[in-house]
Amino acid sequence: MLRQSIRSSKSIALSFALCVVAAGATGCSESSTDTDETPVVPSGLQSVRITAVETDRLAAGEFYEVNLVAEKVVYRFDYSDKQIAYDRIQLVTPKGKSLLSETMAKVEAGDYGDYPQPNLLGASDKRFSVASNAADFGVLTQSQLDELKTSGFFYEEAALDAPKSTPQSTDNCIHATCEFCFENGTTSPPISWQPGTYHCYYEEHVWCD
Repeated sequence: MLRQSIRSSKSIALSFALCVVAAGATGCSESSTDTDETPVVPSGLQSVRITAVETDRLAAGEFYEVNLVAEKVVYRFDYSDKQIAYDRIQLVTPKGKSLLSETMAKVEAGDYGDYPQPNLLGASDKRFSVASNAADFGVLTQSQLDELKTSGFFYEEAALDAPKSTPQSTDNCIHATCEFCFENGTTSPPISWQPGTYHCYYEEHVWCD
């Protein structure tokens, strides 16, 4: 999400859940946080890190395939050193293949009203992840996953704890979590949430006043 867009939500409410996914579809609900819950972390997950190295070494006409048919695999895109050629990456689902660059463009073109708009290239850590299951990122609690499934989008802001050694480094800082899911082959929320029918994106943001 763009820093400007995400900061605008701070004036609405802290810890605000955005319930918006498809272009032209909007709706919100207050985020529920259960301090007794811990993130759901599935066992046997495989993490695949993708950088510009993977796309730069492709021969002409070749594509790097992100296999979203496989279960329990999280593809972590890291563009902190150099931007990745997303038009050389294909998302493979049971519905077929599509360019990651095209999917990202559709996300950015969506109408999200006054609320923060997903921007996979605007993450503060310059990373985002893709997986075929909403829980595979291992960051949301069960209640948050349930909330995600009501709209296909989970967004939450929280104050960032300051390290005691460098208190000024995180004064008035906000940490934002964003996860959103699409039915395969569409830019609409998942319908059945059955394995193999959808895929999800995850990104984080941090900013300080």
